[in-house]
Amino acid sequence: MIDFLLGISLVSGLMIFLFVISIFSLLVYLTSHYFIKGQLQKNHEKVGRILFRVSASLLGLILSITFANQRVNYFSLKRSIEAEAATIVDIKVDIDLYDNEEAELIKEKLMEYVMHVSTDGWKSLQNDPFRSKAFVLFQDIYVSINHLEVQTPLQTRLKNNMLSDIDHLSDYLQVRLYSFREKSNPLIYTSVFGILGIMILFSVYPPDKLTIGFLLIYVAFIGIVLYFILMMSNPLKGPLMIEPGPFLLIKETIESKV
Repeated sequence: MIDFLLGISLVSGLMIFLFVISIFSLLVYLTSHYFIKGQLQKNHEKVGRILFRVSASLLGLILSITFANQRVNYFSLKRSIEAEAATIVDIKVDIDLYDNEEAELIKEKLMEYVMHVSTDGWKSLQNDPFRSKAFVLFQDIYVSINHLEVQTPLQTRLKNNMLSDIDHLSDYLQVRLYSFREKSNPLIYTSVFGILGIMILFSVYPPDKLTIGFLLIYVAFIGIVLYFILMMSNPLKGPLMIEPGPFLLIKETIESKV
């Protein structure tokens, strides 16, 4: 289901996710109440209500901590992409000052890398990251900078700067590559089990319009938080995909000078 949600818009995905989780919760609640209503006594209702409150609070705590951690990871990747673009600008400045034929070739490759990422985004990385065009272009740039001939003290300093920058660029690129690795998400199973248990405990309350309304509001809130956690756990695809904005800015700057 997650792959399906990643392929549709944010609003559509959220509505479908909330519908599914609401129907699931409602069915569990009504079914559980149907089976236990004939055996409910006052002491059972008291225990069920206490456990419901504790379980609901625990699930809320788990989701809030997970949401906070996922948000940190999401924006860390976004900052990494911004740093990657800034490093490319640094390399271009040094290449312009280097001023020889080899440097001009590297600059062309660097601009090709920027153009590719700004138009392709992260699509080519999804299938075979280490054979994607972006990775091949980066390797070519990396080798070319290492093979630059040095003839003046200025070129020595510039090459050292570029070698340092290209190492940082390698780190940023690897962060993006690792973001595409398939990761199991135990949160789904934990949340499903948590909602299942909460709905069973909530079944000590007899169903009526107001009770069901309150239940759906609670489930919708949990569903919204869970949906955004799942979408942020896939930062380079889906409706919350991080856009290659910094690369687009560099591309626009290059094109404005042509």
